[in-house]
Amino acid sequence: MCIRDRAHVLPRAIGRTWTFSFAEGLQHAEISSEGDQAGMEVTVGEAVCGGETRMALWQHPPVLGASIVEFQVPVPSGVQDLQLDFSTGIRDGSRLGAGNVVAFRVFVDGWKIWSEMQQAREWKSHSIPLPALAGDVARIQFVTDGLGNHEWAWAVWAEPRLTASTAETA
Repeated sequence: MCIRDRAHVLPRAIGRTWTFSFAEGLQHAEISSEGDQAGMEVTVGEAVCGGETRMALWQHPPVLGASIVEFQVPVPSGVQDLQLDFSTGIRDGSRLGAGNVVAFRVFVDGWKIWSEMQQAREWKSHSIPLPALAGDVARIQFVTDGLGNHEWAWAVWAEPRLTASTAETA
């Protein structure tokens, strides 16, 4: 048997990607707020920011405090290079005032891993490497806060998803 033939017989690693879509999993999420939920809206649908349409998790904060959308995500064993990808934006048509911003935050298992304030009506893309969570259930929270003024805080998270690489034997 020549070396070329042996290569076809031996197992080889084939790279695969594991993905979890938060937008598709919203029906399984726990939706809450810090205090009263008055004025809060959480849904999934198309959102337009800067004239660009994307599928998004809409998360308008309540009158006071923050809106929290929590997911319990079972991360398969054997995944590596786990990453959270998403874009944030304020939807077109919002009349967010000059001094008013929306705070976007991400928590994993109670730890804040990312935070940013935004006022621009445009998509801002983010990619965050996550700690090793393979074989565990990750508690991931998306949080928006109008910081005292929820009017026109039309906050959206475009295409939020977890991705990781896996190795599979052929």
